[in-house]
Amino acid sequence: VALLKEEVLGAMRPSSMKNKSVEVSTPEESLDRFEIKSCHRGLGIPPLAEEYNREGRVITLNFEKPNLYVVVAYVPNSGAGLKRIDYRLDTWERDMRAYIAKLEEEKPVAYLGDMNVAHLDEDIWNPDAKHLEKNAGTTTRERNAFSAMLDGGLVDGFRYFHPSVKGNYTFWSIRARNRPHNRGLRLDYTLVSESMVNGASPVQLADAYIVGDVCADFGDHCPVAMTVKY
Repeated sequence: VALLKEEVLGAMRPSSMKNKSVEVSTPEESLDRFEIKSCHRGLGIPPLAEEYNREGRVITLNFEKPNLYVVVAYVPNSGAGLKRIDYRLDTWERDMRAYIAKLEEEKPVAYLGDMNVAHLDEDIWNPDAKHLEKNAGTTTRERNAFSAMLDGGLVDGFRYFHPSVKGNYTFWSIRARNRPHNRGLRLDYTLVSESMVNGASPVQLADAYIVGDVCADFGDHCPVAMTVKY
């Protein structure tokens, strides 16, 4: 999570470390502009907190200024042959939805990171490809599960501002050398509580965007970011 200028929170996706765990960067020169009440790893619902902390998948920042939770996650990949798809959809998705709902009882939530799913056809460079149902991140089951999360009260920030734009991706296969040709997927998201776009919260989403020119030379993902007004 990168803290930007005063009264603006920029939230970046997890760094692509060797173990793909979540890393959060908070520049020291910006910290005095914000009030962070707490920071914890894993899901804060025992015993889930420790279970998810073992894989380093979740960090939650509790901000008092602006008054919201920022949950940064690296969602489990369904894996080769979709071997982890049941765990990812039946366990992870269930627990994360419950965790976010619990946080929202107190204040708005921004949930962001590598979600490992390309939700819409516009998020896939080749949406008609026959192999999509066999590949992690593009199956109908995964895409429907993401829709269910949005139906539960979260808003895809990028699509809120850019509902039909195509060709804006956050992942490109290095092995296939896809980035120069922009053959990619949008796997990284900024999701926010509905109250952050309908005026019901004092913290409102001002923008959500993709920082496409970052990590072009050494990473297969690029960051996503958001700004909020409060």
